[in-house]
Amino acid sequence: MSLFELLLDIYVKYGFYKEKLINIVRKGKEGADEIKAMMTGYRNNPPEKINNSKVIMVNDYETQFSHDILKGTKTKITLIKSDVLQFFLADGSKISVRPSGTEPKIKFYFSVNTKLASLDKFEETEKILDKRIADIIDNMKLA
Repeated sequence: MSLFELLLDIYVKYGFYKEKLINIVRKGKEGADEIKAMMTGYRNNPPEKINNSKVIMVNDYETQFSHDILKGTKTKITLIKSDVLQFFLADGSKISVRPSGTEPKIKFYFSVNTKLASLDKFEETEKILDKRIADIIDNMKLA
């Protein structure tokens, strides 16, 4: 069995995950202010939906709280404090946002997943996941 076939078997058993990172560069003081404003906006007014999928949990590593929106509860995050936000969606997608500590940019990490019905559906399913990432980026007005 090839490595690719082994990976496909894992995808069929556990789900097919795809990830993507985009960097948005904003130079100068105005750029730094814009990045800070983006983080403040996401932190103070998190989106209710992203790409038509309800945001069900928000992790804020700066305030060190996780907000379970479905249950209406907040729990303490016991990891190192960091200027990072994560949005978890009802469809299983996750978006993580953080400003760079060394460069004038903000980074967006996207993770999407779905079931892979069978080995022969790999390419079709991969296109669906690629489109979901592209649609999230478009919906968040990051492109």
